[in-house]
Amino acid sequence: MDFDQREFEKKMKDVREKLQESVVVPEQLKRTDRMKFRCYPGIGCFTKCCSGIRINLTPYDIFRLKNSLGLSAHDFLMKHTVPGSIDGTPLPVVILKMQDDEIKSCPFVTPEGCTVYSDRPVTCRYYPLGMALMKTHNKGTGEDFFIKIKEDHCLGHNETKEWTIDEWRADQESDLYDEMNNDWMEVVLKAKTLGFVEFGQKSLDLFFMVSSNLDMFRDFVFNSKFLESYEIGPEVIEKIREDELELLKFSLKWLRFTMFGEGDFMVREDAKNQARERLLAAKEASLKERREREEKLLSKTPEEVLKEADGEE
Repeated sequence: MDFDQREFEKKMKDVREKLQESVVVPEQLKRTDRMKFRCYPGIGCFTKCCSGIRINLTPYDIFRLKNSLGLSAHDFLMKHTVPGSIDGTPLPVVILKMQDDEIKSCPFVTPEGCTVYSDRPVTCRYYPLGMALMKTHNKGTGEDFFIKIKEDHCLGHNETKEWTIDEWRADQESDLYDEMNNDWMEVVLKAKTLGFVEFGQKSLDLFFMVSSNLDMFRDFVFNSKFLESYEIGPEVIEKIREDELELLKFSLKWLRFTMFGEGDFMVREDAKNQARERLLAAKEASLKERREREEKLLSKTPEEVLKEADGEE
C-alpha cells in the first residue's frame, strides 16, 4: 500500500526533530526487513537506554505493571506516573515518572537490570525500534511501519544476531501488547489523522479513564446505568465482572465505539430515546435562556444601554 507522500515526509520530519543529535536519522522498515541487534547483561551499554526518555503508558502497560507491583490502578498512577498528552492530539495519557536524579533514570532499573522486565512497557520492548502508524488520505486505511533508532551509546547494533522486524517483536512480546492495545491505538491513530480535532471534555475524560484507570471503569460499568444503555449479553457481563483482562479488552472496544462509532456495540432503543429527550431539553433550555436575554435587552431604555456600554452601574 502506498503512503501519502506528504504525510509520510511530515511524519519523518517530526521524528527527526524529536530525536537527540546523537541518534542516526531513522530508516523506514517493513515487518520482513532484517536488522542485527542483541541486548544482554554484560554488554558495555547495559541499561544506558533506560534514562532520559519519555514513556507514554498504554492501557495494557498499566494493566501489567500495576498487577506486577501489586498496586491498585489509583495507587500505581499516583506513585509512578505524571499526566501528559499524546503528541499531535488533545488525548490525555499518563507518562512513566522518572527518578529525580541527574540522568532521569527509570525507577525500575538497577545496575543488574530491570526489576519489572517481564512486565516492562511496550516502548521498552520495541527498542531499538519505534513504530509509526499512518493512514492514507484517499482511502482512510491504516498501515504500520517501523523505524530503527541507533544511538551512539548502544552497542547492541554491533552484535551478529539477526532478526526480521516481526521476529524481534515476537521475541520481545511486543506483538502481544500491540494486539491488546489495538482498539486503543485505532482511536489514537484516528485522532492523529484528523489533526487537532475538538473533542468535548466528556470524551477526553472518558478517554483518560479507559486509558489509565481500569478500576474506575469497572465502577463506571457496574455502578451506573451503563449496562442499561447497551445490548450486552449476560455471558459477556459475567466475563467482564470476573476477569480483569476481559474487562480491559471490553473497555478499549467500548472506547473506540463511543469516540468514533466503530464496533458492534448496540445501544438500547429506550436509551436512544432518553438521549434524544435530554438533547431536546438542553436545546429548549438554551433557546429559552437566549429569548430571556433578548427580551431583557429589548426592555432596556437607550440610556440604560449606553450606561452599561460605558461601564456604569
